[in-house]
Amino acid sequence: MKIHDPSSQAMQKDYEISDLERLMGKKDWKNYDDVINWLKKEGDDDRRFTPGEVQHMIDDFSRARDKKMDFVRDPEQLYQKLKKGR
Repeated sequence: MKIHDPSSQAMQKDYEISDLERLMGKKDWKNYDDVINWLKKEGDDDRRFTPGEVQHMIDDFSRARDKKMDFVRDPEQLYQKLKKGR
């Protein structure tokens, strides 16, 4: 018998464009590091993001930074760049 575990489900949940829209509207971000640092410090405190969404965003933003991708603020363009970079 499998027990429903909402916490593990929350860790697996990936983010959507709406999550990036919410994130990008929070501050006037300067670069990937700016966003990554905020997600690491405050991402889990934002009740609208699950732990999995925060971790996926940190991973994808870090990968984009490491690949030296141009930083864009438009959520739709950003979503495409981050997902393509996986």
